[in-house]
Amino acid sequence: MFDRSAFWSPPPDWRHARLDGVGIRITASAAPAVWRISGRGLPAALARAGVARAVGPREACDAPVYALRIAPDSALLIGDAAHAPDDADGTVCSALGDGIICIDVTGPAAASLMSLGSEHRFDDPPGGPLESARMLFAGLPVAVMRCGDGWRLHAERPWAPALWHWLAGHIAHCGEGAV
Repeated sequence: MFDRSAFWSPPPDWRHARLDGVGIRITASAAPAVWRISGRGLPAALARAGVARAVGPREACDAPVYALRIAPDSALLIGDAAHAPDDADGTVCSALGDGIICIDVTGPAAASLMSLGSEHRFDDPPGGPLESARMLFAGLPVAVMRCGDGWRLHAERPWAPALWHWLAGHIAHCGEGAV
């Protein structure tokens, strides 16, 4: 049998992954803990976790515990083990463990890179109350939120290396002298 692993680029060491370019920095980390919460009791489940509401791709969020809206009655809750939700009030919670890699795209040139990866208008004012954070970015499924002076991309671990290599290949289009 042929070893097909030689056809794929190895994933980066997520603990130290970093790309720098003119006006842009890209860093990666594993999310501390992630749960998918679905059901009519979503607002109550988020409140118990200390989160006021789930955010979409244009709503700023710099909290250590936050939720990303992915459907009208569904969100990803990102936090630590102390904020673990439960299956109460008509919700179903699924622990995603180490299944998500967070990639931060920050700096003055971040908007330029984000526009290369998606047709979404990231700099427009926040959309309606049901704007989903889930979208295709660089042709890959991610959840996006606004943070600090950039965005955080939440990629499922199997897709994260492909997204990282896409970012590495396109960082130069956002400024001269990217490394």
